[in-house]
Amino acid sequence: MALQSHTHRPASTLSESESATDGDPQSFPPSADLADDSVKKPGDHDPIDLKEIPPELEAIVNLINAQQSRCYYEGRFVFLKDLDADGKPPSDREWRHVYGQLVGTVFSIWEWGDLEHAANVGPASTPSASASASNSPVKPTYINVADASLRLIESLPASNGSPAITNVIALSTTFKNRFLLQFGSRSTMLLWSSALRLALFESVSLQEAYTGALLAGKGSKLNGIRLLLEETKFKHQDWVVVRFGAGMPWTRCWAVITPAGYKKKKKNKTGHIDFFETKKAKQRKQQPLATICAAKAVYAVYPESSLLINNSTLLKIAGTITVNDEALMGAPRDGFIFVMPELHPGVYGFETLIRFLIPTLDSFALYGRPQRFNADKFDIRSIMFGLPDPPSTRYLDLADV
Repeated sequence: MALQSHTHRPASTLSESESATDGDPQSFPPSADLADDSVKKPGDHDPIDLKEIPPELEAIVNLINAQQSRCYYEGRFVFLKDLDADGKPPSDREWRHVYGQLVGTVFSIWEWGDLEHAANVGPASTPSASASASNSPVKPTYINVADASLRLIESLPASNGSPAITNVIALSTTFKNRFLLQFGSRSTMLLWSSALRLALFESVSLQEAYTGALLAGKGSKLNGIRLLLEETKFKHQDWVVVRFGAGMPWTRCWAVITPAGYKKKKKNKTGHIDFFETKKAKQRKQQPLATICAAKAVYAVYPESSLLINNSTLLKIAGTITVNDEALMGAPRDGFIFVMPELHPGVYGFETLIRFLIPTLDSFALYGRPQRFNADKFDIRSIMFGLPDPPSTRYLDLADV
């Protein structure tokens, strides 16, 4: 979707002098009182019961919690909500001066004027504006960037002869939401871009590492695991519920995982997954609801709490997807979907997940499958690539990006 011309420039864009300090956490720390129940608060974690976690998962769970608490960057910028969830400009579409903080994949945004007002009306004994803001009652706008994409825009045209708006990041999130972030300098824009990309990279890498640890800790104890790990030319089929993109509705489908080389079709180096409305073979000769024809990443999604590991069946698949509906016209697109294999009576969720996960990895030849799993931290194709060695909890520092 193309960016339109912006009739109104920010009331006053950040200057070079402001940009020199807009990344300084001490310039105006935001409130620690986050109260958006729809999204998990930055740094909030459920208690970890180590007795319920296999030893193979302890280190990964600790790393995930550390990543969710990590502040990647914070500072001032000018902010515009460009598009609503339906892809239309909102009624209150205007540039605003804000303070932002990226913790994990949580992007909290405070109105700068509200923070200043809260600091000015605070107790007379408050020693500084920074101390006042840290206890401010001001609550932020909260954006989940876990499934976001971003684009750097050096210059954004403005209408009515106004000067172009420079140093902009376009941040697209769930549904068709899009936000524009404007910075006082190119260097600050690059710092924020690096922080966002690093947060997304570490989040996905830890989900992949969690998947590898889950397979080692839980999968190795499953009945018939050796047979499941053997290369096969048979299809795997099961009921699942699918979300074709973040924020989309869940749809119950019959999933058919076709391995590479099915029926000796050696030219097919990878397989595919079809999603049908019905299990009946005759009706399945019709066009599937959707098809995943290539995948670059498949991993189990770590649940909200370590106590939910045993019952979680949520997978995320990123790759090339064809959705056969009127809106998308069946055109292949790069994206992701969420899949939850349906639970079977008397079977733990993690077992249901693993029995669907392994044929999926085999089909797309990921992480060393369908041969031996690749767990080499120095191999970019590995499911454990780049995993930090204790006591470090970071893949990279911001300066490395």
